[in-house]
Amino acid sequence: MAQRRGHLEKKTSNVYKLLEMWIWRKTEKISWTAHVSNEEVLCLVQEQRSLMQVIKQRQANWIGHVLRHNCLLKTVLEGKIEGKRPRGKPRTKMLDLLMEQEDKKISYEELKRGAQSRVGWRHRHWNLP
Repeated sequence: MAQRRGHLEKKTSNVYKLLEMWIWRKTEKISWTAHVSNEEVLCLVQEQRSLMQVIKQRQANWIGHVLRHNCLLKTVLEGKIEGKRPRGKPRTKMLDLLMEQEDKKISYEELKRGAQSRVGWRHRHWNLP
């Protein structure tokens, strides 16, 4: 199951990488027929690939924000909604991906406890100032 989840994450990250390069090529007005490599485009705009890092950073910031508050969104994120469970394979949650990004897998309680300090949360997950 973890192998399949990694496959899906890899597939979506490839789509985002393609999107990022497409945007850079459009902004620089590079034709699709021109034989310009992705590295040359990145050198031309003096940038590095950063879209996936920004997406993961914003997801972590949002999850930290939700975990610090006691609201309906937190209940939904935790999956504590009453009712029937849908059929089929359980959906991958953003919390699962965040807990597995660490070098070691951490529990939800540790993640929730770490989110109580905004400064500590940002330093621990993304090394932000």
